[in-house]
Amino acid sequence: MPHRPLLVAALALLGAPLVFSQSNSTVPSLNVHATTTPPKIDGVLSPGEWDGAAHSDAFHMVEPTEGGTPTERTEFWVTYDADTLYVAIRSHDSAGPAGIRAYSMQRDQDNGSDDLVRIVLDTFHRQSDGYYFALTAAGGKHDGLVQNKEQANDQWDAIWLGKSTIDAGGWTAEFAIPVKSLAFDPANDTWGFNVARAVRRKQEVLRWTGILRNRPTIALPLLGELHGLTGLRQGRGLDFKPYASLTHHSQPEPDEKAWDFKPGFDLIWHVTPSLAATLTVNTDFADAEVDERQVNLGRFSLFFPEKRAFFTQDASLFTFSGINQDPLPFFSRRIGLADDGTKVDVLGGLKVTGRAGPWTVGLLDTQIDAHGGVDSKNLLVGRVTRQVLDESSLGVVFTHGDPRTNGDNTLVGADFNYVNNHLPGKKSLTIRTGVQFTDSDAAGGQGTAATFKVEYPNEPFSSFLWLERASNRYDPALGFVSRTGVGNMHTVNSYNFRSEKSWLHLTQVFLEGDAVTDLGLKLLDHTVWLGTYLENKYGDYLNVWVNDAGETYGTPFEIRPGIVIPVGLHQWNAVQGEIGTTKSRPADVYARWRHGGFLTGHADDYQAGLNYRPNSRLQLGLNGNLRDIRLPEGNFQLRIASAKAVYTFSPDLQVSLLSQYDNFSKSLGVNFRIKWIVQPGNEVFFIVNQGYDTSLDRFRPTQNDTSMKTAWTFRF
Repeated sequence: MPHRPLLVAALALLGAPLVFSQSNSTVPSLNVHATTTPPKIDGVLSPGEWDGAAHSDAFHMVEPTEGGTPTERTEFWVTYDADTLYVAIRSHDSAGPAGIRAYSMQRDQDNGSDDLVRIVLDTFHRQSDGYYFALTAAGGKHDGLVQNKEQANDQWDAIWLGKSTIDAGGWTAEFAIPVKSLAFDPANDTWGFNVARAVRRKQEVLRWTGILRNRPTIALPLLGELHGLTGLRQGRGLDFKPYASLTHHSQPEPDEKAWDFKPGFDLIWHVTPSLAATLTVNTDFADAEVDERQVNLGRFSLFFPEKRAFFTQDASLFTFSGINQDPLPFFSRRIGLADDGTKVDVLGGLKVTGRAGPWTVGLLDTQIDAHGGVDSKNLLVGRVTRQVLDESSLGVVFTHGDPRTNGDNTLVGADFNYVNNHLPGKKSLTIRTGVQFTDSDAAGGQGTAATFKVEYPNEPFSSFLWLERASNRYDPALGFVSRTGVGNMHTVNSYNFRSEKSWLHLTQVFLEGDAVTDLGLKLLDHTVWLGTYLENKYGDYLNVWVNDAGETYGTPFEIRPGIVIPVGLHQWNAVQGEIGTTKSRPADVYARWRHGGFLTGHADDYQAGLNYRPNSRLQLGLNGNLRDIRLPEGNFQLRIASAKAVYTFSPDLQVSLLSQYDNFSKSLGVNFRIKWIVQPGNEVFFIVNQGYDTSLDRFRPTQNDTSMKTAWTFRF
């Protein structure tokens, strides 16, 4: 007889009915009632406005004592009407305003510095994907998607209201989240829900449910429940978002004009509350944040995160087999960005995303403009998953099109994700496996990739294992792979010793290993780290580790002009140390030093950073990295530096200045950015990107791009 899980999975793919056990009687729950008088979202608990709302103050401590009694009281209220979910959270504080850390009003700047409250929503109550929203005590708004059950995607932004205020007895946060900003199943009146609070000066984390320090607040399987959410409406389900940008290029490329006016629009139709179709025309990404500068000293490609809003919306539905980076079947930066980072016009696109019962669907079809000798291309991506075995899922992914060449490329993949959050002792286990097949003209034929991932994220022992194999001709033209023709094994194991009363709060011992083999399992590269991490009750930390490493070069590699790493196996040892201070103070610093071997010689690596927050409006940051590399083939130094200043007039108006420099390119890049949220969904951006050539020991202006963009949202 076939093994039962495999049999159930096979029946699921054939469409056989399955029984889903979504409700858990052991989790806390609230019955929520609709209101006829919506509360005013001003961060003040005015008398009577939250009467009749569901209420709870049943919080437990997660840090520093798992399951302990909170030192400060927290309570919250939840109500709703047909259009909006309302949440108020009162964070009492015995120290008054002096005890509250309120350093940042910035959007999506959750750096651990501020007192903060967070709510988590699983609107389909499937423990698969969801949303989170947060407010700092200073009024900074954070939001994001939850994908793969507990992974945060903070690049997503929604339309919602949130305000917070501080008073003599603590601080209050109020949320108003339009249901039009969410996908949900109107036939299901139960949502997954959680509330968490961070008291920074005490390094204290409190939650309503999910009282496990080894799991994040956003872990969907650990949420409580809201019952009674009925009568929610999407209206006509139409969001029309026209936008226009005007850009001036001081030194236009040969195929570029000095002035570039780019109008366009996004049209989002919620076919049902759980299924949305998005049409984009003449897509513009002028408002996307610039990438953090990286310099590649290795043989393989670097990975940069997606920051463009069109692609981050519902990005969680396209994740595959728990792969964060490599070998990724779909990586949205392949659309609209060439390999060298230059922009490629996206003429239009259609995206369909949603859920229906146990099914999840994501479909993306885009048309990009001709560029660099490549014709205008159509690029297609699809992802379908089905829930099985209560917490697990099966799925398929496919892509078609190659933005790099005029040839064809097709990828097909399947994955199975087994999740069990009910092991004895409240332990959890996740096993993910996936296989991908590609047929690529550029690679000269067919290729495969397979992955296997085991996560045991528990206390006091935690373990992670990752296995991967990519054939020589595996070529995901719309995905990302740094290296083919190899197998890879990566493991991380740690054991935590905690002391809840002493000054030293956490001692962690860890062993991490990485091995790369050829397809015949011959070892090519390896790295082993052994170390310890120490953290005191204030959040200051010390991290020390040693490592043994080796890399095999099959061909000579020019790491710098005139400096060539020879063929062969190069092995070395090194020691590293890092020290840092808590972010709950106005200033925090960190410093890291690495000393030891590197390839055929030696290297010292110095890194340091300083962040200063004199008040909730101004933030300053400095970061520097010096790599002093000494090889028999030649010596060189890599210097990277960045400085950032942000002034926030209000949570809706922010000015930032970012400068980045590296001595390899001898270029200084300066990004000046103003973001004004006139009201949620209606935004104005003014952006200046200025380059300077420093090769002659002076600042010579090079490329300047100045852009202004407006985007407005109309909901019907």
